[in-house]
Amino acid sequence: MREPVAGREAPAGGHASRRPAPARADVTWDAHAHVIGDPSRHPFAPTCGYEPAPAPLARYLAFLDRHGLDRGVLVQPSVYGFDHGCMLEALERSDGRLLGVAVPAPDTDVRELERLHAQGVRGVRCNLINPGGLPPEAVLRWRPALRELGWHVSLHVAIDDLDEPEALVERLQVPVVFDHMGRPGRGHVDPEDPGPRRLLELVRAGACFTKLSAPYRLSAEPAPWRDVAALARAFVAANPAACVWASDWPWVDTDATFAESDLVRARADWCPPPRRSRCRRSRGR
Repeated sequence: MREPVAGREAPAGGHASRRPAPARADVTWDAHAHVIGDPSRHPFAPTCGYEPAPAPLARYLAFLDRHGLDRGVLVQPSVYGFDHGCMLEALERSDGRLLGVAVPAPDTDVRELERLHAQGVRGVRCNLINPGGLPPEAVLRWRPALRELGWHVSLHVAIDDLDEPEALVERLQVPVVFDHMGRPGRGHVDPEDPGPRRLLELVRAGACFTKLSAPYRLSAEPAPWRDVAALARAFVAANPAACVWASDWPWVDTDATFAESDLVRARADWCPPPRRSRCRRSRGR
């Protein structure tokens, strides 16, 4: 991944955000990113399937600034398992510019969820692709608390492998967001392919949301990922209010080569201005 020179780091212990959270209706969001800390302070979980290079908060905030993005959502990466220390530290230092999606341990109680909410967390991620992820079944007992807190469930699953995605969405009883357009198999991104078609039907019906993100994980082509563009446009055409754009910064666990500007151009291609204005704005309580 070719990346521009990062912005300045914040002083140790200081706050990295230098842009206050805007109080506007047209706030622009990056709905999915990760922050990776210094391994000496934030060690990886024994179950981690890869070891990414550090990607500190200041670099992510510089990315948002470069592309005119007001706010962002940090998603707990699988490499940290159930330890949210790195993400929570970044949320605190962002001065309210960022929200978080957590991966609580299965035995987490409601009081811990409330504590995470107070620190800026607004959702739970179920990950069936990377080692050590939280299965959807573990979330079911938290449903009353998730509804009370106004949280959503983010699903990092392979849509092609889900027997009944409709039933799963219905069982969760809270807003559901499918990461990376449902993560269909590489090159199997035609809107008429079985997995994408089923997710498109759910999105069209308003039953769930999807992130328009990570084309380099889905495409059989190099940037600009023309095969994925057709799928992204199909989601936007089906229900723009159920689509959120995400950078997937800092592009961990991939050997794809592309420029940061390729992602920005892809966003403009998938969501031209008349459609982009209708795409859902992420909100947190």
